[in-house]
Amino acid sequence: MAENAVEDSSKTGSPAKAEPAPTGRYLIFSIQGTYYALPSKSINEVAAFENVFPLPLMPVYVRGIINRYFVPYALIDIGLLLFKTPSEASKIIVLKEEIDKLALLIDDVTDIADIAPADLVTVEQESAGASGELEASALISASFNWRGDQVLCLEIEELIHRIKSEFAA
Repeated sequence: MAENAVEDSSKTGSPAKAEPAPTGRYLIFSIQGTYYALPSKSINEVAAFENVFPLPLMPVYVRGIINRYFVPYALIDIGLLLFKTPSEASKIIVLKEEIDKLALLIDDVTDIADIAPADLVTVEQESAGASGELEASALISASFNWRGDQVLCLEIEELIHRIKSEFAA
C-alpha cells in the first residue's frame, strides 16, 4: 500500500522541485597575471612544458611542435598572441584532437570551477584596430567572478580561426 502513499505532484497541485541550472566546468589558468578559462570539455590534458621542435617561417606566437603520445601539436604562446610578450612557459594545455591539434602555452593552472550559465557575463566584441589587427578582446567571449577575481573565457573557435587565417595569408 506504500505505492498509494506517494502521490504525483501534478495530481496534488504541489509545485514540483525546480532542477538547478546545469553548470559548465572550466579550467582556470593564468597568463601574465590575468586569469583565463576554457571549457574543460575542449581540453585533452594539461602537462608540464616540454621540448619544442621549432618550425621556420611561422608567426612569432607559434613556438613550434610538441609531441604528445606520438601526435604532433602546434604550440601556441597565448602571451605572445594576446599581449606580444612571451608567456612564463611552465605548463601547456592540449586541446582535444576533435577541435584541432593545438597546445596552448600558459603560465600556470589555477583551478577547475563549476560555473552556472547565469554567472557568465557576455563580453562585447571590439572591431579591428587601426592596423587591421583583431584586438585581444575579440578572443574573449565571456567573463565570470571567481574568488573575487575576474576570469576571462577564451573563445576557442575564434582563437583557431585567427591562427588559421594568419597561415592562409
